[in-house]
Amino acid sequence: MAAAKGDWNKASSYDKTHPNWISTPLTMDGDTALHIAVRMEKIKFVEKLVKRTNKKDMEIRRVDGNTVFCLAAISGNVKIARILCEKNPELVWIKGHEEKLPIQLASSAGQLHMVEFLFQRIQQFNNINLLPFQDIVNLFFLTLTNNIYTASKSLLEKKPGLACIENEDGITALQLLAKSSFQKHASGYKDFLRSLFERIEEEEEEDQLVQSRKTSKAMFEAAKSGNIIILDFIFNYNPNLFMEVNSKGQSILHIAILYRKGSVYRLIFTKGSYKNVLVQHIDLEGNNILHLAGKFAVEERFGSPTHQALICSEELWFKEVEKITPPTFKNMKNHDGMTPIELFYEKHKRSSEKAVEEVNGISNTFIVVATLIITLGITGALTIRTNPVGPKSILFCDDIWYMIFILSIGVGVSFCASSVLLFTSVILPSTWRLTGGYVYSRITRMTIGYLFLYASALVMGLFSTMSGVVLVYDFLPGWVFYSIFPLCVMPAFAFVCFSYYSLYIAARLLRVFFQECAAMVLSIMGIDYNWPLFYLE
Repeated sequence: MAAAKGDWNKASSYDKTHPNWISTPLTMDGDTALHIAVRMEKIKFVEKLVKRTNKKDMEIRRVDGNTVFCLAAISGNVKIARILCEKNPELVWIKGHEEKLPIQLASSAGQLHMVEFLFQRIQQFNNINLLPFQDIVNLFFLTLTNNIYTASKSLLEKKPGLACIENEDGITALQLLAKSSFQKHASGYKDFLRSLFERIEEEEEEDQLVQSRKTSKAMFEAAKSGNIIILDFIFNYNPNLFMEVNSKGQSILHIAILYRKGSVYRLIFTKGSYKNVLVQHIDLEGNNILHLAGKFAVEERFGSPTHQALICSEELWFKEVEKITPPTFKNMKNHDGMTPIELFYEKHKRSSEKAVEEVNGISNTFIVVATLIITLGITGALTIRTNPVGPKSILFCDDIWYMIFILSIGVGVSFCASSVLLFTSVILPSTWRLTGGYVYSRITRMTIGYLFLYASALVMGLFSTMSGVVLVYDFLPGWVFYSIFPLCVMPAFAFVCFSYYSLYIAARLLRVFFQECAAMVLSIMGIDYNWPLFYLE
């Protein structure tokens, strides 16, 4: 068809034979030429056709209820939508399939740019009050779902009642936001929250009890998702809500520990004496905070790529919670007759065994690599020529290059030997235990060995290679050596670039290791000091 191909010359030729071709349905679905052109995104054809189409014909609906503007909204073609809207601005209000507004259809299709465009048009005409209130509610929650918080705030200012209204799923705006983590780069997020809480506080006194329950529910959802921005707003709105418990008798601290939300955990400990009360809570199953740290919330930890990383963080988390647990709670049994340490053992034993297998496999590989580097280093040291020292070589005298060569070989071999010992200590069999961090201690030793191995490869690959080349091939022109020097540095930069995250995790593990060493020394000196929370989130 001419409309599908965008052939305007052929389409306009029907003016004599079919004068009403513009408004005539051409398919079984009720498509007019404009419907077809919009679906095929023929922009130039649409632009010419719209000039000849009256507003009434632009409002023709297909069998499924969609107008041409609804089709443009679903396709996400903002250019076509702008052309249609300039000719007939009322199209933004005409509902389509399932009696949904074009902006709702665009949102359902995931066309965020179209959603933003349509909301700008709605604001531009300033006739939002012409919509039924339920449509305004749907539009309000639509902007929240698509993170258009500036639009949400604009609607809230015009309709303050939206602050406490529920959507079709029985969820308020605050509860909806609480279910998702904080959008750092979302424009207007904090401003909208500030405006939302101002409207909530303006509720009549008889509604305060109901609203308090809704806010309490939102608080627990925010704790699960780790949205500390909403939690901070809730605390400023009503600090007493921090003492609320959910249907399982769990406080917000219980939720933070159960779902491994270190940011929420830290936030609670900045709120004065509330933490002293919350640590005393016991849920309906008889679990204290250490019991919940002993549980294995696998469903909330999809980001952990390996058992070793997961179990390591679990052990660190358990040890951290143990620091704030009252002494009498550490051996308390829950309704299943289990202490926290027994619960941790039961929930983590299988994953711990898999983690140890992973660590052992990696350590065995590293031992082979370290052995190879040691062999190369010793071989190089024994086979380097020892000609009489010359007066001058590249950059330095020969005796300086010999010193660099021998020292780099010695340092590299020593680092490699240390890494082999550390890797060997990792693969040695031992009994599963929590005290001291069974998996964590192995990963820490493997990490230190890995850093030693990398350092030895760096020292020998950089300094030993350069000095050895200069000593053996000193008869070559200088530009050859100056060309080789940058090439020796390239592997080091490449390793750092491609192993950035591994080095980051290694640095955090070493931080914990040195903190524990420092805490042990301070304990011997009679000084009790608790380091800030560290947790692999």
